Amino acid sequence: MAEKKKSTSPKRKRKSRASTRQRRITAWIVTIVLLLILSAFLSGNKSLFTLYSLYEERKELLKQKENLQRENENLLKEIDRLKNDLDYIEKVAREKYNLKRDDEEVFEVVPEEEQ
Repeated sequence: MAEKKKSTSPKRKRKSRASTRQRRITAWIVTIVLLLILSAFLSGNKSLFTLYSLYEERKELLKQKENLQRENENLLKEIDRLKNDLDYIEKVAREKYNLKRDDEEVFEVVPEEEQ
């Protein structure tokens, strides 16, 4: 049998060139669009870096809020004790303000190094 040579007609060559060119253009357009989307995610006010830093700042502020709430509760308890507990008032007066009762004597102890 005689083998037939595939003949490529000029129309077929033009179509394959055009489709190859079209694929390249489409690939470039897709690449450019993806790069634009990626740059939008990585820069600007709403970038991933900014969002992450805001997330970390929020976590830190929530920790500070918890600490302040705990401190506030402790202060409210102390206020209540200072209003109602006479023994606690006396203890605070002795420790913080170096006060004494009328019938007590206070001796100051000076370390030997200072003499």
